[in-house]
Amino acid sequence: MKKMKLFILIVVGVLSITSCLFDGSWLGLVGRWQDVENPSFELEFTKGGKFNEYLFGEIVGYGEFYAKDDTITLHYLSQCGGENQVSCDVSLRFTVTDETLIITDSQGDIRFSKVRGSE
Repeated sequence: MKKMKLFILIVVGVLSITSCLFDGSWLGLVGRWQDVENPSFELEFTKGGKFNEYLFGEIVGYGEFYAKDDTITLHYLSQCGGENQVSCDVSLRFTVTDETLIITDSQGDIRFSKVRGSE
């Protein structure tokens, strides 16, 4: 009986830790998104935690992303922030629904619409 209680306690502990580590808010980001005001710019997020930025269909930036609650951090593996900067991290706020992604930076909101067939 003691072993069973210990086993249950361990399982509950592991599940508690796992639930803290996994935040499903990023799942709505998966797919390709087109900037509403500047349709030549698109963002793509993959289930593997990678992102790509496209301008006129060509990749202009890429890296890894991490999302928790309403904040997304883009870790650029490509050059960003000017000619001399090799990589950088950018944290932004986001809101996502089925068909709309809103990313908020210091300049305000940027609205994206889901590109059909992008999941």
